[in-house]
Order: sequence, then C-alpha cells, then structure tokens
Amino acid sequence: MKLRINRETCSLFLLASLAVLFGSSSLIAEPRKQSIKRVEDHIVFTGADVTSLIGVETVDLHLYVCGASGLAAVPFQVDKRDKDGRMVFPDEKLLDPARDGTLLDDNDELVFMVKDAGDRCQDNVWVDKAERGVEIELTDPLDNGIAWAYLFHRPGAKAPETDDYVSYRTDDDREHISSGQYEIGQPWGSTSYDIIRLRRPDGEWGEDVLDLLRIEMRARLLNNTLPVYIPEQEIKCRTFGVIDGPVRVIRYEMDFVHIKVINLNWKAEYFQTYYFNGNISPVEFSIPVNLIKLFLDISFSWALDFNENIIGSKVINPANPEGIILDGKQDQDIDDEKDVPYTMVSGPQGSMIDIMVLGRDLGEIMDRVTYVREDLEKKKTAEENHPGQLLSGYRMKTSTNLKKGSYTYFFYHYYPYPFTDRTPREILDMIENPVKVTARPITPP
Repeated sequence: MKLRINRETCSLFLLASLAVLFGSSSLIAEPRKQSIKRVEDHIVFTGADVTSLIGVETVDLHLYVCGASGLAAVPFQVDKRDKDGRMVFPDEKLLDPARDGTLLDDNDELVFMVKDAGDRCQDNVWVDKAERGVEIELTDPLDNGIAWAYLFHRPGAKAPETDDYVSYRTDDDREHISSGQYEIGQPWGSTSYDIIRLRRPDGEWGEDVLDLLRIEMRARLLNNTLPVYIPEQEIKCRTFGVIDGPVRVIRYEMDFVHIKVINLNWKAEYFQTYYFNGNISPVEFSIPVNLIKLFLDISFSWALDFNENIIGSKVINPANPEGIILDGKQDQDIDDEKDVPYTMVSGPQGSMIDIMVLGRDLGEIMDRVTYVREDLEKKKTAEENHPGQLLSGYRMKTSTNLKKGSYTYFFYHYYPYPFTDRTPREILDMIENPVKVTARPITPP
C-alpha cells in the first residue's frame, strides 16, 4: 500500500518537526480571541511563576492586554512578602517596612483581575522601553475558557495610568473601604464595621443597610457552668498597616480578646483583602491555653445585624433556595442549616454573598451552621444605632473543645453588581476552581 502525502500533510509535518526542535512556542504565530467567561475572579501569582523577571524593580513592571486597538495597560500591582512569608506594608507599625527591599522576589505577589485579560497577541508583541516580557495565560479549569495578559519590565518608564478599583481612606474616627460597587466602614478601634452601602439593581447607590457586624463567643466554665459571653464591643482592634493599590487594598488588623472571669487574653490576626467586588478575611487566631481544661460548649458567631433599610430583601442559601423575606418576624426555616456553602441577601438595596470556610484544624472540631434572627422589639444596645435585630450569618459550634495552638478560617464577602442567578456559583468557583495561570517569557521582535 502506498502512503499518500499531500502538500497540507507535509506542512503539518514540518510544523510538528519544528515544534520538537525549537519548542512549542515556535507555533505561536496567529493571535487568538479570548474566550474566558469569568468576571469576578482576581488573579494572584508569584515571582516564582515569572522567574525571568526575578530581581527587577517592581515599580518597573507594567501589565498590558491585547484588544482591537492594540496593547492597552490594565490595573496591576505587586505586593511584597518578606523571607518569612509575611506581607510587607509600607506603613507597618510592628516591623520595618523596608525589610524586603524593592526588587521582585520569588514569593512576592502579582495581582490583576481576570475581567481585564484579553486576546492573544502575535509573536512580535512588545512595548516601548521594555527590556523583558512575559505572556500570562489564564485558563478556566471548568470549561477551558482562555485569555491572556502581557507583563513587561520597562526600566525608568513612566507607569501607565489605569483605573483604581478600590481605595482606603480615613477620617477623624473611622476607616472606609470603597469601590464602584460597595462602601464599608468601621470606627477606629472597633473590629465591627457598621456601614454597608451597595450598588442597587437600577445602578444607583443604595442606603446604608448595616447596623453592626456581630462577632461573639459563648461558652460555659467547666467547674461551675458559669456562662461566658464575649460580644464584639469587648474585642479591641488596631490597624497596623495598609497597602492601597489599584487592584486591591490589604489591611493588617489585630484583634485582642480578654475574658474577664479568668483573666485570659488572646489575639487574632486579620489580613483583610479588598477587591472591586468584595473582600477576603483570612483569620488566624491563637489560643494560649488548652480551653478543654476551662470551658464547655464553646461557640463563635459572625452575623450582619442589618438596619430597617434591608426590610424587603431576601435571605437565601442552597438549603432554602426560595429564601425568606426579612420583615422583622422570625422564620426558623432557614436557620441552623449545617454545611451551607453560602448565604445571600439580595433585594432593592443591592446584593451580598457571604461564605465561611473553616481551615482543616477547625473543620475537624467545629460545625458551621447558618444563623438568622429577626426581632425588631429587641432593645438597642449602646453600640447600636438602630433597635432590634435583623441578623444573617454563621455560627461555629465545637464538637470537642479547643486545644492550645493557632487556628484559621476564611470569610469571603462579595457585593456583586450586576447580580444574576449565576453569581453565587461564580463566587464559589473562585474558591473551589480557581483560574489557572501559566507564564512564558517572550523576547523582543
């Protein structure tokens, strides 16, 4: 039997041979359209992913994407981590902010938003004054959607002007975080914020819907069953450093807890990270003694206590997809649901999604349940601006007691706009199925 080889077969064979000899990047000849559908994700990769750029000045790194009009700069930032992996804050009050220098290290974080990624450029893509370049490829692991961005080292070049997605500001007695989709605020020294304003479905700004963020611990002393109650006003807070970049704001907060009845102190570190659509709160708290020797039935709760502006909105979770309308009358159908991945409040003042993820250490000893309370007749406390309760959040109950050591959990708070039925799944996918990042060095034409 004769083997028939036509001209097209020869061409493919030649290309494949070149790929083996020179590497698959030799086949990148034509631009491609981006196909990724995700818009909520933030992209974080490290210096170790772009080794060809290790050692350059971080201020000289600029990110671009390809579009119909050629290359365009997009919001991008580099956040430093020191040799111990701790985030470096330019105004940190506990450590020397200059301890890690200004050059790109392998553990520094490079950040942009997936919604800004674009098409794939031709091989000869380059920008003026650039000495090095890297192609960043993003892949959605769920449907193989794909997009690209281009990172260039441009020594001494003026940084391009881009949008500032989120910002941090202070006044005499408050801290504020704001973006085009939300504003949250809290008093100095308080671990609880008391302002949430969202973008309404009609695109206008809604009213403040929050009375107070409720953070509580409850337990019983082992020997005499005396109840122990630590509300948010007894948890003191201090901000030790802030990074305010165009893509994200990172706020280093320390909370201090004092249990009066046994004169016990412990602390929790928060590295609150805010993006244009919400924030992540990884929490690490240390317990200085074995609480198993002191307490029974330890539980923690985290809940948003809304004000009357939220009335008419729905609380929804996967166990109760129809949800309940917040109207001040307690409805038990949506309360005490176990292992619910998210709770959502959505209505005329905007939408928010809250997700609690327990670290493995806590997940083995605590149950996470939903927490909904409505009681408009409840008297106002000194910390509140509004009487009554319209609570939505989570409680953690110990199935066994806590031993001495460090524990972690994560809160994801998102305020998406515009809101669709698909949004909760998109937020969960950010956590469960993150976008994959691949980096390839490119050379000037």
